[in-house]
Amino acid sequence: MNGALLLASGALLIALSIWSSRRGGTRTRAARLMAGVAPISPREALLVGDGHYLAVSGNIDAAEAFEDESHRPLVYRRERVLIADGSTWREIERVVRSVPFVISDGDHSLAIDAAQLGDGLVVIERQWDGSVAELAAAHRDYQDPESATLVAQLATAAPTTGARVILEQISTLDRGTAAGLLRDGALTAGGAGQPLVLTTLDRREALRILGSGQRASLAAGLLTLLLLIAGLLLFVIGSAALLSEATSGAGAALSPSPAPDPTAASGESGDARNGGVATGPGGLAGLLSALALPFAVGALIAFVVSVVVRARRRATTMRP
Repeated sequence: MNGALLLASGALLIALSIWSSRRGGTRTRAARLMAGVAPISPREALLVGDGHYLAVSGNIDAAEAFEDESHRPLVYRRERVLIADGSTWREIERVVRSVPFVISDGDHSLAIDAAQLGDGLVVIERQWDGSVAELAAAHRDYQDPESATLVAQLATAAPTTGARVILEQISTLDRGTAAGLLRDGALTAGGAGQPLVLTTLDRREALRILGSGQRASLAAGLLTLLLLIAGLLLFVIGSAALLSEATSGAGAALSPSPAPDPTAASGESGDARNGGVATGPGGLAGLLSALALPFAVGALIAFVVSVVVRARRRATTMRP
């Protein structure tokens, strides 16, 4: 395999590792970000200023709340309807109702960009499980007419198909922690895969829920690391091979035609001091490349790791 092909293969594996590292699920990224920043008060967050990814704790407050069936004052309510689809669940309806709300410490407050709340919302869920037939019998009002049609069809064709309704709410009676990018006095989602996270649970419990897919995340992380190491090795070996080929070619072009060697007839060649092994410009370059390769690989891996660590630290404190 020539040097150019090794170099291209290494670059491809490095690109795959970078792509894989960015494909972590929203919950995995949310857990990583929330674990990496210590919660502060709204006053302290305002002193830090815009452009930083922060975790802020305080009371949930709103100028106008709305009530649920139990007359709890709510600022956010999300209801999702899911249908069993083999071994997974397919969401067919999502209804969100919210009003502007803030996280406050009494004297200072930060607005929450509720439109950016997705998988980063971690609250106590109220969940109903049953069949599609039971779901149809409840005569729910669906926001999307197609959802109502689908439920009616499934209730007739496959009435025992599993159905699930999940309700998530945020109340002004709650105390919460939000992690997001501070921008113009509000916490929102950042760039580069930084989600807005909000939880009304204890921090450790929220991290446990967010990290519930830790085993799959660990496997993905190991795969990414292996791709990166393999790519770096191929890249360095390919670079060394190209350098060796270029040096050998240049040495052969510049060397004069050798005079007849009397030793050739006797089958001897090279220098007797190194066991008869020829040492020309190309052979010397190859030898030096082989000796330097382990050090080059180690230095490159150390450099990449240090860059990744600095980037992750910067992602939690600076504008993406």
